[in-house]
Amino acid sequence: MSFISGAYTANYDTSALGITAVDSIKINHQVFKQLITGDNFAETPQDAVFRGMAVFLDFTLNEYNAAGARKAFWPYGTAWGTMSSVIGTTDQATNAKQLILTAVAGTPAAAAPATITFPKAILAENYPVDILMGPRLREIPVRMRIYPNSSGEFFTLT
Repeated sequence: MSFISGAYTANYDTSALGITAVDSIKINHQVFKQLITGDNFAETPQDAVFRGMAVFLDFTLNEYNAAGARKAFWPYGTAWGTMSSVIGTTDQATNAKQLILTAVAGTPAAAAPATITFPKAILAENYPVDILMGPRLREIPVRMRIYPNSSGEFFTLT
């Protein structure tokens, strides 16, 4: 058994996301199932049919103006405040970009895994991006939806 800790840096569409808040990068997933019930046990689940998964990556940006930050929290335009993507385009084909997490060298995380590559990531639907315009640090929480590739891989580890 070993205890693993250590920070990761993040790049989105080849641009650095900058410093993220402590303990903010989290991969989470949700499994979809259709529960099987029957009159013999009423509402008691007796089995389930696997119906897919959803994967998300949550983090908080500390560097509001880092090169990749704007792409992460405003993915449908070339400039903040402008929507330049064509209505009707799809995330997989047009808008989602690669996101790579790289473990900081010299930490226990450096080999567990060294990198995590998400081939298709984009701001999650219906996620409210809050940007503070005041005297405090502009910490921007972001939730990215991770789409699987054609082989069903949401991410790869190296």
